[in-house]
Amino acid sequence: MSEVTVHSVMGRGYSSNVFLVEAEKDFLVDAGMGISNSIINTVEETSVDLDRIILTHRHVDHVGDAQELSEELRVPLYAPEKEAEALRSGDDQTVLGSNFGRKIPSLDVKTLDEDEYSNFQILHTPGHTEGSICLYHPEDKILLSGDTVFSHGSVGRTDLPTGDMKELTGSVEMLSELKVESLYPGHMSAVEKGGSDHIKKALDHLRIF
Repeated sequence: MSEVTVHSVMGRGYSSNVFLVEAEKDFLVDAGMGISNSIINTVEETSVDLDRIILTHRHVDHVGDAQELSEELRVPLYAPEKEAEALRSGDDQTVLGSNFGRKIPSLDVKTLDEDEYSNFQILHTPGHTEGSICLYHPEDKILLSGDTVFSHGSVGRTDLPTGDMKELTGSVEMLSELKVESLYPGHMSAVEKGGSDHIKKALDHLRIF
């Protein structure tokens, strides 16, 4: 077993969950919205050597605090190519800032183009948005799933710009083939055991539709 520890900063209100991962390199997954103080406190309390913030997709509830955190913690932002392009352009239509009364400026986001980072596989899982990703650690059977799949058989919405039900079903089907114990989703509760069961339940629900 490798040395991987995941610290959860659970979202409040509309904010996503945010996860601080201690691994070969320490990093944050997503930035939340309106919970920056809690995130900064968690980083300071754990005394990690933070390397970057990885954004699983473009939606404001996951990136609302991104600029503040990048500046305060002095680390760069990364996102998959299509999501990074939208965030750099300040594309409010798909970032959904105005839906929550937020103006998200153009963000300085680097393109996450690796297949692997800090011993986590970068999995492209379109459906909730066109460029959504998950991060999977095969040795420790950890999945950081963004808004692709949640615990208890729930999945991300596909009725927002760039969402696609068929693509989401294919993404969850791919995830269902992984061995997952710990599931850390963008919303709802994390689960420490039996994560694969939650993913397979989500796939069953999708196939009904």
